[in-house]
Amino acid sequence: MAASLRGLSPEMREFLRANRLPDIYEALLSGLSIMCPEDYLTFILEKLMYIKEHGLDCLHWDMFIEESMKPPRRVVTESNLDMIFNFEEWLMPTPEMYTKAYSFYNYKLMEMCFCALLQYHLVQKRKKAALEEKMCRAVQHHALRMLKVHVKIWKAWVKYRKGRQAMSYQKIRHVYHVSVGRVIFEAWNKHTLEARKQREYFEVLQRLERGENMEDDDLFGQGNGEARDSVSTLPWKIAIQIFSFLDVADIANCACVCRFWKVLTQANLLWSKIIMVIMSSCTRVTDKVATRLLFKARPYLIHLNMRMCHHLTRPTFVSVSDCRNLQDLNLSECTGLDDDALKIVTKGCRILLYLNLAHTNLTDASLRAINKNCQNLQYLSLAFCSKYSDRGLLYLATGKCHDKLQYLDISGCLQVVTPEGFQNLADGCPNLLSLVLNEFPTLLDECIMIITEKCPRIHTISLLGCPLLTDESIKRLALNKSLQVLKVDGNHRISDASMKLIGKNCPDLHHVYLADCQRLTDTTLKSLSACKNMTVLNMADCVRISDAGVRYLTEGPAASKLRELNLTNCVRVGDMAMVNLHKRCHSLTYLNVNFCEHISEAGIELLGQMHSLVALDISGCNCGDQGLSALGHNSRLRDVVVSDNSNITDLGLQKFAQQSKDISRLDLSHCVNLTDGAIKNLAFCCRMLTVLNLSGCKHVTDLSIQYLSGVCHYLTQLDISGCIHISDKALKYLRKGCKKMRNLNMLYCKKISKHSAQKAQRYIEFVQYSNDEVPLYFNY
Repeated sequence: MAASLRGLSPEMREFLRANRLPDIYEALLSGLSIMCPEDYLTFILEKLMYIKEHGLDCLHWDMFIEESMKPPRRVVTESNLDMIFNFEEWLMPTPEMYTKAYSFYNYKLMEMCFCALLQYHLVQKRKKAALEEKMCRAVQHHALRMLKVHVKIWKAWVKYRKGRQAMSYQKIRHVYHVSVGRVIFEAWNKHTLEARKQREYFEVLQRLERGENMEDDDLFGQGNGEARDSVSTLPWKIAIQIFSFLDVADIANCACVCRFWKVLTQANLLWSKIIMVIMSSCTRVTDKVATRLLFKARPYLIHLNMRMCHHLTRPTFVSVSDCRNLQDLNLSECTGLDDDALKIVTKGCRILLYLNLAHTNLTDASLRAINKNCQNLQYLSLAFCSKYSDRGLLYLATGKCHDKLQYLDISGCLQVVTPEGFQNLADGCPNLLSLVLNEFPTLLDECIMIITEKCPRIHTISLLGCPLLTDESIKRLALNKSLQVLKVDGNHRISDASMKLIGKNCPDLHHVYLADCQRLTDTTLKSLSACKNMTVLNMADCVRISDAGVRYLTEGPAASKLRELNLTNCVRVGDMAMVNLHKRCHSLTYLNVNFCEHISEAGIELLGQMHSLVALDISGCNCGDQGLSALGHNSRLRDVVVSDNSNITDLGLQKFAQQSKDISRLDLSHCVNLTDGAIKNLAFCCRMLTVLNLSGCKHVTDLSIQYLSGVCHYLTQLDISGCIHISDKALKYLRKGCKKMRNLNMLYCKKISKHSAQKAQRYIEFVQYSNDEVPLYFNY
């Protein structure tokens, strides 16, 4: 219509405007859009007749809409009408028209507000009057109803009072008899269970001492001869969740059990999360196996881990490129990966977010392929890739993903990356959040300054193995107030001055790793104590740290949230530090104070009262039976290392084991006074053990392994290196009792034959064995 009206003459336009055709059009269109009549033609004719009868003075945009359906604002805007009737050519108002329109608008606005206020006042007044009338009637009705209800209740209460009293008496009597019977039954049941456990304990003990086989005869049928599949009775989602913890090999085996399990193994969720675990754990994966798995999972594969898959070649990478939904890809240590293969992968997987290429032989061509194809890349690891150069970083910094890249790892690339490369990287990737520069012996302050100047959003930086950095680079990092994670080790040039600036300017710092920085003193801990969000602090091998520094740390805001603290080889730390930690660090879950020789049993007893501790390492401290027994008072301890404590005897370990029955990881290496009696108590009390280290315990014999294999069925890692009295017989016990064993160390075990060790490799994944002479540092 607008096109047809565009060529009208001025006289016709004036005629249309004079006869108010746009207003008629707006009123009719508004009525049609709101009322939606069934016979729209009749509706239009009726309304046109109405306008003809009453004249154009009665025109209003909502005159053809019923009162109950009138909208609060216009349906057709004036701009639309102008566009339809092409009046925009005439809309060139004069200043006088603007003045008149503004005055008219103000008058109409005031009139509208006044009318609305008056209408609102009248409506509220009517509502108030109606409400008062209703309330009056409601009060009268309520009074009558309450009187009626109370009369009925009183009549019912009088009528049934005696009967209800009798029923109440009978119920109370019944409850009393049931409660007494329940108490008696629970006491009897508890006594029976304790007697049964005691009987089973002594039966197992007698069978172990006689050397009988402790393997369960009927585990699958639970002793009644019936094979029951509990997984098949579970809901589908729960069964899938259980199967998600398996690797591909186990899933393949499960598919052979029954039809229901085979259907379970075909679930999409399993193949989107499990295939990468298999590829990383199976070092003998071939192209045939990999392509078959990738073809099966390609529509829904999201994460793929092919780390250390040395036998994979081009066909596998072509299959990877077919996985269009792949977001996370780990190709680290894949020797078959080259520039052409990566180009194929990146062309197919264009929505990659995470890419790990560490320890590969890729060159600048690979980074150019990433530049061209991976426009959503956020995580990239090029650690220890020694064949790319500054040009490759330039490709990366100018690529499609340069503004989205948040994590970059170029550790160990000291021969290929120069300050020019850091300059290119900083210019092209301003949104970097995490930067890992480990093992850079030649890294200079200049490089760090370039990065910090152009990348102000960095919150995580790792500088492990960078000995040439000085306080200047750390001070420049301190200017970045968003810094959260700082890792530096093996640096003898960093001093307290830079750490003071870090503690002052970085309030969000929560993870600090400053191991083996010899110039750091207690002043550093005093400065870091101001970081109220600090959760992890590692000051290992900082030999100048003393009790005063720990006191400064605990007196600051950082003590309330500190969860992990490592003070390894801080030889000046003693019992006073343990006192301060016990008083103020109520969230501490991990503490490492190994070889802090000034910590005595009094300090270790305080650690036993820190009920927040879950993991503790007190290797090389002056811990004896009393201290180890005190540690048992902490029921939350799950991981304890007490190696190199020659004062620990069977009595101390027995008291500890009797109190810490839920412990899962225990290191007793080089506790030379322990015998089979201690291991016997440990095995029967701590049946949930998964990791145990008995290296250097020279008095341990096959009997200890027999106790462990007979009771500790969850054991996955065991170290018996230097246990010279353990023989091939112990391996037989382990094979029968410890079905979940994955790691076994048997170094310097003369009585274990090479044939038995090779045989153990068939059912244990990682086995280390040697029958050499025991080294001198074992102090036998």
